[in-house]
Amino acid sequence: MTQASGHTRTSITLDDFMTGLLAGLAQRGIRVVSIRGPAFYRAVEKVFIKLDHLAEERNLGLRFWITRNRVYGDSADVREGIAKAVQRDLISLDNPEYQDMRLKIGPEDAGDYLSTLPGGAKLYEQLAETFLDVYPALVENR
Repeated sequence: MTQASGHTRTSITLDDFMTGLLAGLAQRGIRVVSIRGPAFYRAVEKVFIKLDHLAEERNLGLRFWITRNRVYGDSADVREGIAKAVQRDLISLDNPEYQDMRLKIGPEDAGDYLSTLPGGAKLYEQLAETFLDVYPALVENR
């Protein structure tokens, strides 16, 4: 928790953000997300921007920031979040070029993850919806 203007804020870390986004996608039956090219990173950045806007009204303190490389369009922050999600066994990168992210959590598990995250399940459900609005063609329900 952090203090701002006399109010206690609940902190959200990069791990919380990625777990919530992945669980929100899993809850919608998404099984695979393509991480090819800058469009994926742009979508995650847009989700982060939405979270940043919602954080103040929900009394949340973000403990991370997402930026994209101006030349390549990717994000070291997002790559770190993906790597940690692999370590926590939430996803696998199971093709030779690591271009697809396969979710290991399914709709039946998503609620358990979402219920424990700072900000609550509804927040991450909104963020997953934003991701799918921005990046609908590169996700699969398989």
